[in-house]
Amino acid sequence: MSRFNIYFAGSRQNNDEHILKRKANRLYSYANDQKHIEAFIQAEERGPLLVDSGAFSVAHSGITVDIDKYIEYINAHPMIENFIELDLIPYPVLNNNTARESAEVSWKNYLYMIERVNEPFKILPVFHFGEDLKYLRQILEFEYKGQKIPFMCIGGRHGVSIKKQEKYFETVFREIQNSSNPNIKIHVLGMTVLSTLEKFPFYSADSTTHLQFAIYGAIMTDFGAVNVSAHNNKMNNFRYFTPEEQDKIMSVVTELGYTMEELSGDTVKRMCYNIDYVLRWADNYTYKGPISFKNVGGLF
Repeated sequence: MSRFNIYFAGSRQNNDEHILKRKANRLYSYANDQKHIEAFIQAEERGPLLVDSGAFSVAHSGITVDIDKYIEYINAHPMIENFIELDLIPYPVLNNNTARESAEVSWKNYLYMIERVNEPFKILPVFHFGEDLKYLRQILEFEYKGQKIPFMCIGGRHGVSIKKQEKYFETVFREIQNSSNPNIKIHVLGMTVLSTLEKFPFYSADSTTHLQFAIYGAIMTDFGAVNVSAHNNKMNNFRYFTPEEQDKIMSVVTELGYTMEELSGDTVKRMCYNIDYVLRWADNYTYKGPISFKNVGGLF
């Protein structure tokens, strides 16, 4: 298993096939991906599966998720490793009212679910960007049948700068460090900024970056996203890098078993390469954050 636990999200057939081949971690949405979930859990060999309720889709598309049907689904699928609670995202705007509502509704749903699922510690509560820290402390100090919560999620925030998100993550881990549950495992939602993941002791993360980059003609490199499409002349195109930089990019492309020719003309190849690039990073993960956080968060 990778030293860092990266979960690949996003539904696409070729995406699933390569993730299964690599026995990589997978995240699916209960609201959108039930057919994919069923196929994934029936695979002879696979990586761990994390199922999200679909709160992001609820917020952005107006669909609804019935909490009792979600609980029924959880109880019918004991082979799935973990489920994220039915949370409420502070959307479309983040302010004191939406942050308070999201925290209170999410916590109410978590308490409702934990009493009704067959395996209560498979459920991950969620603390969202912008919520008052008292709600994070509520999760950290909660005990169910004499046991602390072993695993939880924290959300980043789309549209917020990396600098602001990192300041937020620092505050979150300081709270965890000072709590009675410092070893709780932390999954960060929708985050694959690899340099940020190296600064904090997250246990796991998920993202669709590998898929999105591939669709728009880019591959993941040590220089960030590099466009390799033969039909795109953006300034971050491979052809505009120095010979030394191109050699460094090509050495990784070759190491992972690809050619620049196939990556430039094939979206699926780019997607597979991006998955392999992230897994390579995860296998060689090095924590670069504060030493004081190294025993926080359950990664080590």
